[in-house]
Amino acid sequence: MLSRRQFLKGVVAAGATAMVVDGFLLDPRRIAIIEKTVPIHGLPEAFEGFRICQLTDIHHGFFVNIEYIKECIAKANNLMPDIMVLTGDYIDRSSAYINPVADALGRLEAPYGVLAVLGNHDHWADVKLVRKAFHDKDIPVIENTHRLIEKDGDVICIAGVGDLLEDIQDLQLALNGVSPDIPRVLLSHHPDYAEEMQRTERVDLVLAGNTHGGQISMPFSFAPYTASRYGQKYIGGLVKLEHTQVYVSRGIGVAPPPVRFNCSPEITMIKLIRAFT
Repeated sequence: MLSRRQFLKGVVAAGATAMVVDGFLLDPRRIAIIEKTVPIHGLPEAFEGFRICQLTDIHHGFFVNIEYIKECIAKANNLMPDIMVLTGDYIDRSSAYINPVADALGRLEAPYGVLAVLGNHDHWADVKLVRKAFHDKDIPVIENTHRLIEKDGDVICIAGVGDLLEDIQDLQLALNGVSPDIPRVLLSHHPDYAEEMQRTERVDLVLAGNTHGGQISMPFSFAPYTASRYGQKYIGGLVKLEHTQVYVSRGIGVAPPPVRFNCSPEITMIKLIRAFT
């Protein structure tokens, strides 16, 4: 018969084992579809309910295999969004992973296409090769530029900037020629850019990633590490600022250590609605 001490040791050991299994094997593959409705002032009637699917922080590499990525892409396609946006960090470490992940992302389907910006890991691997691979798969990289999305005679703007750590962010150039009355969605790999961007330029919504939700989330949604200068502010979800609002996706991959605990990977579906206040 077990003593109380032996029983408690067994419970602790079993709990620790369960946490390891969950963190290394289960949570990193437990894909969540997160739907978020975001109000936009002056959103044209034609874009009421316009759906943007965001994929970010894929980190194809030793710990994130291509079959899992294809599974995520199939799930994203099944959501049937109006447009797909990609917000950086497609690979981890080796340039050998660039063409396979670009080929997989080339299978994304949406009526208004796919738009992308790059992240710091893409620069660290081989940014020229990433840009070429995306170009070959007809995925526009819109760093410091924009695309106007037209629907039933109405228009919104989706713009992008370069990575905050490794590139140039020129918001004025990105929005050059866009009328101030056109709603703007900005793609930025790093959410911290929202704190630094010019307040003189209208940006209704920033879509970002980078922080992975911290990968490990403790009680009360506290992440020990966030990869942000602003602590817990940008670990995930919608953050409202005085000059804009930022949605931070947890992403679908992992960066070393390859663990997610209480922080599942995320495919994000943003639905735009008109704001009346």
